[in-house]
Amino acid sequence: MNRSPRLLLASASPRRLAMLQGAGVAVEVRAAHLDEAPHTGESPGPHALRVALEKAVSVARSRSSEDQPFVLASDTVVTLDGQILGKPLDALDAVATLRRLSGRLHHVLTAFALLDRQGLILAHELTKTAVQFRPLTGEEIEAYVATGEPLDKAGAYGIQGGAGRFVESVDGPYESVVGLPLAAVLAALHRFGVVGAPADPFALRLALVRGRIAAAASAVNRSVADVTLVAVSKRHDAASLRAALGAGQRDFGENYTQELAVKALALASETWPPRWHFVGHLQSRKARELPAGLVLVHALDSDSTAAALEREAQRRGLSHFDVLVQVNLTPDPQRSGLRAEDVPAFLESVERFERVRVSGLMTLPAEGPLFASRATFARLATLRDACATPTRPLHALSMGMSADFDQAIAEGATIVRIGTTLFGERVLGSPP
Repeated sequence: MNRSPRLLLASASPRRLAMLQGAGVAVEVRAAHLDEAPHTGESPGPHALRVALEKAVSVARSRSSEDQPFVLASDTVVTLDGQILGKPLDALDAVATLRRLSGRLHHVLTAFALLDRQGLILAHELTKTAVQFRPLTGEEIEAYVATGEPLDKAGAYGIQGGAGRFVESVDGPYESVVGLPLAAVLAALHRFGVVGAPADPFALRLALVRGRIAAAASAVNRSVADVTLVAVSKRHDAASLRAALGAGQRDFGENYTQELAVKALALASETWPPRWHFVGHLQSRKARELPAGLVLVHALDSDSTAAALEREAQRRGLSHFDVLVQVNLTPDPQRSGLRAEDVPAFLESVERFERVRVSGLMTLPAEGPLFASRATFARLATLRDACATPTRPLHALSMGMSADFDQAIAEGATIVRIGTTLFGERVLGSPP
């Protein structure tokens, strides 16, 4: 991506700015100030397109000859039963809007406009995303409104903030609900030379994910540097990983020790070799197969595996293995991970191993609605806080994958593990 600013962003939205910067697009903010009220009889789609274009034109006309040559503007509207739900007038209006959205499917329309120096419209597009809310209680609505978050947002909610706990499903571009159809915007910026075209499809997908990570972190006043993106590369060949390395991705996760060992050997001579994470369930007998230079084991959940790691560290002359304790917060007792009530005692037990250092916790939510995953992430963060001590701070929280990483970041994830969104469908056969 081009790091030299050639673009004015006609928006004061910190989320739009964070998304673009996270995707590698250098921008300067020049907010547009105009009346965004719908015209009489104007339907939602044309309204969003009109306002986005008017914002872009307003900034384009006010810039000097020394300003950046391109202007980007965007507008987002929330619609229910064909009616535009604008920014609430006050707290009471926000409560009324959220009551209408409770338990309902609604749509978020986000338009953008891209203009050149002469004011020529280069791109002017609209995206539509369906969002399903679960039924909300009056207490939930009033507590959310009391935070002040909904008062400056279309539809009286921000999916990237507290209202993520209300969302059952999202069908369409998630980032458009946050406020910018990033995939379509990046395609337009590449097409018209605002930024350099990505070297390959992975580079574009990586930019999209990084943009979403930046927006999610910004929404909860966190630094994007606090979140490590682990590209889960299982069943993808070394050529795919080389493309990822070329795009700037450094941390990779594998689920099977033999597959990890093969890839680690194949990529060891790269200029910037991968930082390897083992993200699968580790059996004690497989500890000897872990490659040298492993950054983190994500799924420790037994005393026998901790003992095996201790022995392996001694055999290799390592000071320690960094590990995360996997916690099973689902109702399914057959899933890997410790029950929450067993974690404190396990952490105490593992302290007897001098070469096994617990850095934090990891979890996998059950398949289900987005709000349930968000609740699982919140529970893990609460458990971490309860178990942390000055000598065992448990800084790391590994949680969130392709379908829910934005919500995991909102609840404090420091590591997100993303596979399909980055690499696409898996291409290799059975694990070795």
